[in-house]
Amino acid sequence: TSSVINVVLKEDTEMLDEVVVVGYGVQKKKLVTGATVQVKGDEIAKMNTTNPLQAMQGQTPGVSIASTSGQPGADMKVSIRGLGTVGNSAPLYLIDGVGGDISTLNPADIERIDVLKDASATAMYGVRGANGVVLVTTKRGKQEKLSFTARANATISWLKRLPEYCDGYNYAKLANEALVVRGDDPKYTNQELDIIKYGLDTDLYPDVNWQDEVLKRSYWQQTYYLSARGGGSIARYFISLNGSNETSAYQQDKSSKYFKGLAYNTFGLRANIDIDLTKTTKLYFGVNANKTIRNLPGAADTNLIWSACSKLTPVTIPVVYSNGMLPSANGVTDEMSPYVLLNHTGLKQEEEFTSTYTLSLDQDLGMLIKGLKLNIQGAYTNDNAFHETRYIIPELWSYDKRNAT
Repeated sequence: TSSVINVVLKEDTEMLDEVVVVGYGVQKKKLVTGATVQVKGDEIAKMNTTNPLQAMQGQTPGVSIASTSGQPGADMKVSIRGLGTVGNSAPLYLIDGVGGDISTLNPADIERIDVLKDASATAMYGVRGANGVVLVTTKRGKQEKLSFTARANATISWLKRLPEYCDGYNYAKLANEALVVRGDDPKYTNQELDIIKYGLDTDLYPDVNWQDEVLKRSYWQQTYYLSARGGGSIARYFISLNGSNETSAYQQDKSSKYFKGLAYNTFGLRANIDIDLTKTTKLYFGVNANKTIRNLPGAADTNLIWSACSKLTPVTIPVVYSNGMLPSANGVTDEMSPYVLLNHTGLKQEEEFTSTYTLSLDQDLGMLIKGLKLNIQGAYTNDNAFHETRYIIPELWSYDKRNAT
């Protein structure tokens, strides 16, 4: 037996009825001729990240987004349709019509993000929009019963691609081989090779994997979010609180007097309140506050830790000498012990607080000219930064067991 299936396709213009934010308001998507791309807030919230730019990676054609480093809270480099200006490719960010830092927003607070990629970006913003414009629209209150949204996430991440270092015995054999090939004498005798192989003298002939000493293979991130949304015919509100804690991949020694759980913490508050003063007059008041706290090693430059890991051989110096003294490497800064740099050079704490207060008045003048509207908007931003560094130069000892008594 056989059956016939008739398939009839129907037009679906739902996507064309969507609105797109442009420099002078909103338009239906089917009327927009400029090069734009839109990311919905629901898609951003699903990415489980504290930075909206990270959530946009791979979601916005023509927009390149990359992290400047692997450090938590590191800046993101964004370029729209390539490098627009030599030395500066950053687009203009507008949050609810006000310039701001998109990284201070919680992704769950975003309704949508519109990216203007062509001349439409400069039509309203001039040279400021030469590298493109990113328009962020946050969630607003609705005329509905009070509703709450709560979310808590815990994520564990692994460092999968790391360089592999050989042990001390194989390093010494390879060093001897390299010296012999170029006509020099071997550096390590057979007796010394045996001492390294069997760990008979870990002060004079150590065997250290520096990467394992200062780095963990996994780290945790915890995020918390709570929002309230509702309102009536006159006033509507959206309020949210958020927080996150991301531990460090550093493996700090808990016995260090500078141990304080190296981490990156954020706390945020957002409030959007809309009030209908009259049928044609609307008032908006918005607050966005964000605080970040970073606990870092006291070393003046944390890149020294990774530089030392790559330059020190496994047999140069031990982690700690048998008498409890800390090793040095002849005073060469980038060849100091990574263990010392991480655990015995103090503690650095960076705190930053940013708050933005926005007041906007919208007046519909359709009674004079159809479609005419007046918008008056002002904003005040307050930035505070507090950096405390308890940095010391530790007592480093070059302990030569051969000359010890």
